[in-house]
Amino acid sequence: MLTAAGLSEAVTFGFIEREAARAFVADGEAAALVGVANPLSAKFDTLRPSLLPGLVDALAYNRRHGRRDVALFEIARVYLPSGEQLPDERWRLGSVVGGGYAAAKGVLEALYAALQLELRVTRGSHALLHPGKAARTDAGWLGELHPTLLDGVWGAFELDLETLFGAVAERVVYEDVITFPAVLQDIAVAVDEDVEVGALVYAAGDAAGPMLREARVFDVYRGEQVGEGRKSVAIHLAFQSPERTLTDDEAAELRGRIVAALTERFGADLRA
Repeated sequence: MLTAAGLSEAVTFGFIEREAARAFVADGEAAALVGVANPLSAKFDTLRPSLLPGLVDALAYNRRHGRRDVALFEIARVYLPSGEQLPDERWRLGSVVGGGYAAAKGVLEALYAALQLELRVTRGSHALLHPGKAARTDAGWLGELHPTLLDGVWGAFELDLETLFGAVAERVVYEDVITFPAVLQDIAVAVDEDVEVGALVYAAGDAAGPMLREARVFDVYRGEQVGEGRKSVAIHLAFQSPERTLTDDEAAELRGRIVAALTERFGADLRA
């Protein structure tokens, strides 16, 4: 799927410099990083705890040799502190692509769709990602590379494959295309600035259930009408049943569930 999306597979070194490795482990774990007894050089004295350094180096090498449009991924092991003599070896998928956060998220959306999984993204942070442009998923992280790492705007992600595949169904059952038309409605709610837009969408899906076929944010407004420290989020809703055309009353009831859930969980005020 990644190759079809235009990415090229890379194979990078399993060793990095110890100082660079510190950015990928929690405070206090640096001493447990796995060193190499006989390294080729100081640059390769530690087993990698992440795929990102090797991918960034490979991308920089390509750009130095005239390749401007490069998108890479790698599937390989990383080596994490375990508290034991041997490290915790994990299979990871890592990628670096041009286009920043949106490009990385687009690749992940395609990957999750191919696996019949829902991609849920929450706010996050990472030492090598741009502040404010980093997020977490159930299996890892994604975001925009910090501008000091590489010229240009680049997106990156890294997923733990055991965690990712643990959510994949053993048997995927496809539904017939629904022939009954959807009932479309839009709502706008005012929430505190620190409420994540994605959390509103996920809460809407949890409240309305399977008959909410789509919940898509199409506008975020900040200004005098919503007050300082708050924002207005407009969400497009599509309600659809595989058995019949929903009535306006049924759609209104589903809409009401969503509004009630957003009010209870986030203190949302309905604007429209």
